[in-house]
Amino acid sequence: MKRLNKVKKPSLALSLVPFICLICFMLIGVVTLKGEPQISLILACIVTAFIGKKLGYTWADMEQAMIDANAMTMQANFIIMIVGCLIGVWMAGGVVPGMIYYGLKFFTPSMFLFLLPMICAVISISTGSAWSTAGTMGTAAMGIGAGLGIPPAITAGAVVTGASFGDKLSPLSDSTNLAAAVTGTDVFDHVKHMLYTTVPSFIISVALFGIMGLRYKGTAVDTTQINNILNTLEANFNITPLIFIAPLSVILMIAFKVPAVPGMIGGTIIGVIFSLAQGANASQVLSNLFYGFEITTGNAMVDKLLNRGGLLEMMETISLVICAMSFGGLIKKIGCLDSILEVILKHCHTRGSIILANVVACISMNFMAADQYMAIVIPGQMFGSIYKKLNLHSKNLSRTLEDAGTLTSGLVPWSTCGAVYKTTLGVSAFQYGRYHFLGLINPIIAIIYGFAGIALAPLDESKPIVKDLRQEVAREI
Repeated sequence: MKRLNKVKKPSLALSLVPFICLICFMLIGVVTLKGEPQISLILACIVTAFIGKKLGYTWADMEQAMIDANAMTMQANFIIMIVGCLIGVWMAGGVVPGMIYYGLKFFTPSMFLFLLPMICAVISISTGSAWSTAGTMGTAAMGIGAGLGIPPAITAGAVVTGASFGDKLSPLSDSTNLAAAVTGTDVFDHVKHMLYTTVPSFIISVALFGIMGLRYKGTAVDTTQINNILNTLEANFNITPLIFIAPLSVILMIAFKVPAVPGMIGGTIIGVIFSLAQGANASQVLSNLFYGFEITTGNAMVDKLLNRGGLLEMMETISLVICAMSFGGLIKKIGCLDSILEVILKHCHTRGSIILANVVACISMNFMAADQYMAIVIPGQMFGSIYKKLNLHSKNLSRTLEDAGTLTSGLVPWSTCGAVYKTTLGVSAFQYGRYHFLGLINPIIAIIYGFAGIALAPLDESKPIVKDLRQEVAREI
């Protein structure tokens, strides 16, 4: 007890030091030197630990805080590993190739901008990766758009909008699982709750692209790249409508509230069956589960899209989650988040203003830390207790983290997402950002819902959602 009395509360200025250091480490290590964010996070943890030591915390205190923070994501990390296995066998079983094939079949040159976000969304949902979608279908779309005379920035905006939508709603996505884990929300509940904000945003976005595309309606287009992809998929997989059994099974599991882990395992088992049906032997199935699917089709674009998955591929993501959660656990333990929250709560008392602050925090972390994981982890740690005081279910928080954290990452030119899109699409976020309609619209809808009280789930259904924390404090007194 004596040791606890010696612990000091950090000032606001001192509380900001770990974040400032993290921003510097990210800008130098990730943006400038093109390194991985894990090292920057470890360095930020070291700085935070030194501050914690000065405040009176022992290493045992801080180590336990990191362990406790990572304990929250153990289920998510396990799910991410299962997702890697699932992707490997869904690739080998023709499930993902089939979804891509049928998605491209709907492609109509005269409806290019209208259909492009939807096709990218289908591919991203089926793979769980916006980056893979941008590097494959996105690359092809840039060539087609150029043939139609569509400015590259508009085409890139349509690709990023569709890819981000699919990635956000896919149970196979690492960011989706991370947002659920940070807030302690079931991943399927998280996905369902996101529909309230994301679907309207996507409909508006697609409508805007449809209107913009009318001016290019009569232009002829070379669909050689699309036809090459279709022919390659037909030559290497037995594609039938039966492949939709796999994604439909996952959808049904979500609808019937099957827990995430058994749900993903069930989807993986179905993928194994499809793999065997495609002609894979037991040894190949095991390899696909662990190392991922590998194929050489002669079409570099198809190979880039399909050669992925496996438990091993997901270990890099898990290491990033561990580092991010360790940093989050440390800054929470030594009181940095509490000091910052005190300042926020001096100005934000109402339900709407707190959700607005949550949105601003996520977007700020994207711009400052240049990584969507930090835009999920830090605000998730920061606002968890406030949402409970408002009697808001954790899935409201997890949804907001994705509305403002995941989706706005592509708007930041120096972020990891911005860098990937610049490399794959050849267009900077400085140019395509104003056409990434989903990333622009979705945070606004989240804010409107917060102030209007739309589609907000209570933590305790027997009690109303608190509209103003000052009224709640007065009631308690």
